[in-house]
Amino acid sequence: MRPATLVDAAEIAVLFTASRATLTFLLQLHTADEDAAFIRGLIRDATVIVAESDGEIWGFVAVQGDEIEHLYVRPDRFRRGVGAVMLTALLERAVRPIELWCFQANEVARRFYEKHGFIVIKTTDGSHNEERLPDIRYRWAPTPE
Repeated sequence: MRPATLVDAAEIAVLFTASRATLTFLLQLHTADEDAAFIRGLIRDATVIVAESDGEIWGFVAVQGDEIEHLYVRPDRFRRGVGAVMLTALLERAVRPIELWCFQANEVARRFYEKHGFIVIKTTDGSHNEERLPDIRYRWAPTPE
């Protein structure tokens, strides 16, 4: 794992687009070029960490403050523990609670986050998100020592 740079933006954007395409409940709202511009902005404005092997990016996680904004894995690397490695590394360094949004329809992601100790703190009808899909707010808190 390492910090992403703008040099990585094109590869991350392809991964992002491909991974979101596997979420059959999502409509495609943006073009590949818009996704690439979004990822460039994300790298500039957030902390983006990539998981890579043999020079290829397998996944990325983007964090702003105490919020996980995005966590995606390349579809051909699903179910290989890439997401768990990224999330675990992030949580091991966390000193404050971390929150994230997840679509209610994304049952795989919901099980993943709940398995890693995230709890539901809010559900919505999706009226505040771009996709207009019901979502869930999750929170994870470090264990006090």
